[in-house]
Amino acid sequence: MAQLAQQQESATRNGINALEQAFVGVQRSRQELEGTRNDSGLMGQVGGSYDKLLQQWDDQAEIISKNLMDMINELNTTLKNSGMTIGSTDDAVNQEYSRSQSVFNSLAG
Repeated sequence: MAQLAQQQESATRNGINALEQAFVGVQRSRQELEGTRNDSGLMGQVGGSYDKLLQQWDDQAEIISKNLMDMINELNTTLKNSGMTIGSTDDAVNQEYSRSQSVFNSLAG
C-alpha cells in the first residue's frame, strides 16, 4: 500500500513539474512576443493588423497561463489533502506568474 502511495505522489509531482515547465515556457514566449511587438516597426493598416494579431496571441497565452497555474494549484491541493506532503512551492514559477499578471494588466490598460 505504501508503495502505491509513493508512486501516486511521484506521478503527481511529475505532473506538477511538467506543468511548471510548460508555464515557464509560455511566459518566455509572451516575453518574446512583447519584444516582437515593440520591435516590429510596422505602421499603418498592416501595423495595426499585426498588433491586433499579437495581442490576440498574448490574450490566448494569458488564458493558457492561468489554466496551467490552476492545474498546478489543484495538484498541489491533491498532495496536501491526501497527506502525502505539503505540495510544491516552486517560488520561481509563482514569481513568474505574478510578473506575467502585472505585464498583462499593464497591456490591457
